[in-house]
Formats: sequence, structure tokens, C-alpha cells
Amino acid sequence: MRAALPPPAVPSAPLRARALLALVLIGAAAGRLAAQGGPPMLTDDPGTPGPNQWEINLGWTTSRTDASTLTALPEIDLNYGLGERVELTYFVDYDELQAQGGRARWGPSDSEFAVKWRWYDAGENGLQASVYPQVNLPTPFSHSDRRGLASGATTFQLPVELARDFKLVAVNIDLGRIFGHQGEPGGWFGGLCLGKQVVKGWELDGEVHLDSDARVGRREAIADAATRIDLGERVTLMLLLGRDVSNSLGPRVTLLSYAGVQVRL
Repeated sequence: MRAALPPPAVPSAPLRARALLALVLIGAAAGRLAAQGGPPMLTDDPGTPGPNQWEINLGWTTSRTDASTLTALPEIDLNYGLGERVELTYFVDYDELQAQGGRARWGPSDSEFAVKWRWYDAGENGLQASVYPQVNLPTPFSHSDRRGLASGATTFQLPVELARDFKLVAVNIDLGRIFGHQGEPGGWFGGLCLGKQVVKGWELDGEVHLDSDARVGRREAIADAATRIDLGERVTLMLLLGRDVSNSLGPRVTLLSYAGVQVRL
């Protein structure tokens, strides 16, 4: 799941941080370490699919506030490996926004185009680092901004991702800047994600993710927990549950859920 630009009334956000992250720490008592960032988490990681390989994530996301519910179905995240360390990405979803007492609105989100470059790689158990420039712009012919389902503006995001396997737990950090354009405000975002493979094919993850305005005066703190379950060599089931811990950017999200599959070709 990505931190896609939300409509103004329903900011994107994923149970209390202590309770959720406890799921991960319980799982950290035994088993082999696994990857942690990337779908379905908001925090991304330096991983790439590999040369000429596809990683396709198809999801269903629900984000609920006291006043409205935003559903994304499908959420499409396409990633292609260009060599060992480069990934090309396209992301878009089809949204339904249902406000209390109002009519539902439908339409595609903004589109995201991105290139990830893992510029430092000390091996599987060493530090890895990447940069992941992203451009978000209106999906052609969608007119979703008129229905409050997209921003209608072009923005540029520049995140950096770091990951390290500490054997007891894997740590993933990202930090980035959003550059606004055409009246769209900029801001900052960052995340901390912990992960552990409890048994082969079953992974537990948890994260805390922060979003803020450009002056870091108004902030949103998100906590969520997730699991990845291998259904085969090329297919993984992904589930996530979370909510806002605090939010001064907009209406507080009381529930965020994600269910999806990752297919590797």
C-alpha cells in the first residue's frame, strides 16, 4: 500500500502503536528474518524485483473517518526490475468516496510514476540504501479532482530508504520531501518499519509512519501492523490493519485496512 495523495476530506492513514507493534515483537522471539518495507506498508524499502522481473501488487484498501469512507478497489502497483538495482514503478487505484448523508463518488486516483535506485548494497545482512524519486499527476481523462477523489495537481516526492538486518529484527527507515506544484502544498514524510519472518513463508511487520506540512507544524501519526503469507513461490497474500494515532492535518482515520496479493513474474 502506498501513501497516495488523498482527497482533502479523507487523508490517507492507517490500532494504537504499542498494541500493534507488539505483534511484531512477539514474532521476533524466533525464526528467520525477512524483508519488511514495501507493500502493504507505507514505509518503502530499497528492494527491487531483479533483472527483467515483474512485481505486481493488487490490493483492496478501506480508509474510514467519522464522516466518510474511502475505498480503493483495485489498487494497482506495477514494478519492473531494470537490472539488479533499478525499479520502474507505476501506481494507480480506483476509488469510491462515501460521505455520511451523501452520494457515493467514483473515479481513479492520481497516477504515480517512479524510479528506484539502490545505490548502496552491502549484501543480505548489511546496510542497503536507495533513492526513489516519484511524480504524481492527474490520471488522463479521469476528472477525479472535480469529484474530490484526486488533487488535480502535479507533485514531486523524493524519498530515501534504508534497511538493515539485525538478526533479531529487520529495520527499515524512509524519509522524504514532497514538493508541491500548481498550488498543492508540500510537506515531509517518514516511517519506521520492523519485520520478522516467524516461520518460512509467514512474516509479521509493524510500522509507525509520519506525515507533516512543509513547516512540520501540523502532523499525522499512523500506526499499523501487517502480515505476508506465501501462497506459493510467486504469490504472496498481504494483510494490514491500522489507524491514526494523532492527526492535526485533517479528519482522523479510525480504521485503515488492506488486503491484497503480490505476484512475481
